Amino acid sequence: MAESRYMTLSDPSSLLKISNDTSQYLQSALEDIVASYPPRSRYSHEHLQGLWSGPTGIALLMLQISARQPSLLVSGQTPYHWAKAYISGSRGHNLRLGSRGCGIHDEKLAFEAVRASIFREDPSHVRTFVSCVSQILEVEEYPDEILYGRAGTLYLLRLVRHWVPGSNKLVDPAIAEITNTILNRGPNWTWHDKRYLGAVHGDIGILTQVVLTSPETVPQLESVLDRLLRLQHPSGNWPSSEQHAHTGKCLVQFCHGAPGFVVSLLSLRQYFSALQEKIDAAIRLGRQCIWAEGLLKKEPSLCHGIFGNALALPKGPQREHFLAVATPENVANMKKADHTGTIFDRADYGRAYSTTTSYTPSAAWAWLVCDDEHPKMLGYNEI
Repeated sequence: MAESRYMTLSDPSSLLKISNDTSQYLQSALEDIVASYPPRSRYSHEHLQGLWSGPTGIALLMLQISARQPSLLVSGQTPYHWAKAYISGSRGHNLRLGSRGCGIHDEKLAFEAVRASIFREDPSHVRTFVSCVSQILEVEEYPDEILYGRAGTLYLLRLVRHWVPGSNKLVDPAIAEITNTILNRGPNWTWHDKRYLGAVHGDIGILTQVVLTSPETVPQLESVLDRLLRLQHPSGNWPSSEQHAHTGKCLVQFCHGAPGFVVSLLSLRQYFSALQEKIDAAIRLGRQCIWAEGLLKKEPSLCHGIFGNALALPKGPQREHFLAVATPENVANMKKADHTGTIFDRADYGRAYSTTTSYTPSAAWAWLVCDDEHPKMLGYNEI
C-alpha cells in the first residue's frame, strides 16, 4: 500500500489554534528573507527563475506587501524599499527570453514586468516589457499554461496594467493578441503532450488567467468551465490530468487538485452567473477534500504544502488549524518528534527561498492574507 501524502486528524473535534499574533510570523518571515537571502548587486544565471525562484519573485512579494502594509518596517526599511533592492541587481548583459517557455518562470519576462511595476513612473520599462511579449507570438512551440506558457504572460501583462497607471494603451493590444492565441489553441490545451487540468499546468489555470485579464471572453469559456466542474470526483478532488480522470487518489495541493481549483473558482464565480450554483457546490465539495486530505507531509508551502491548502479553506477553525500546524514552532516540534523522516521534508527543489515552493516566502504570503475572507495566491490571482 502506498504511503499517505497527508496526516490525518487524530481528533477532529480538537483543533489547533494560533497562539501568537500572525503579524509576528509575517515579520519574522520577512526578516529571515532579507537576512538569509539578501539582495545582491549581481546575480548568476542559476539564481534567476522568474517569479518561481530568485530575486524577481521576492521583489514581487515585497511589492505586494507594500500595497497592503506600506508602513511595515523590515530591518528598518519599508517593503517597497526591499522590492526595489531585489529588482535592481544586475541579471547580466545577455538576459533574454528563454527557450523553455514564456510564463512566470521566465526570468526575462518576469523581470521586465516586475521592474515596470516597481518603477512605474518610468514608462520606458513598460515599452521594454511589451517588446518582449511581442516575441512570444513568433514561437508556436510555447505552451499555454501559467508556469512556462502564455497564461503566465497574461498574468504578467495584468500585473503591469494594475501597477502602472496609463499603461493600457501599450499593454492592452498585447493582451488581446496573447488571449486570442490561447483561445485559438484551446480548449484542448496540452503541456508535454498531456491534458493537464490544474492551476499551474492545466486548464483551470489557463482559464483563470484569461478571464481575470480579459473578462469579455467569458461567453467563449463557459462550456469549458462547465466541463471542468463535471470532472470533479465524488471525493471533491480533481484529477491532475485527463489521463487520470477515472483513477482513485489524486494530489491535493494548489498546483494539482482541489486547492488550486477552489482558489480559482472563488475568483471566477462572479464572471459566470449561469454556473454559480455549480461553482458553489464544487467549492463546498472541494473544501471537504482539502480538509480530509490536505494536511500534507511536505514542508509547508504555497504550491504543494499546507499553506496553499489552508488558504483554500473557509475563514474560521479549519483554516486556523491548518495554519497552526504550519507555524515555525510547530513545524520544528513535529520534525523533532518524527522518527519516520517523512514529516515536513523539503520539497523546494533545492531552492530554499523559492517564492511559492519553500517555507519562508510562502509563510510570508500566508500570514499576510490569512485573515482575508477569500485569500488570493501570489503570482496567480492576487491582482
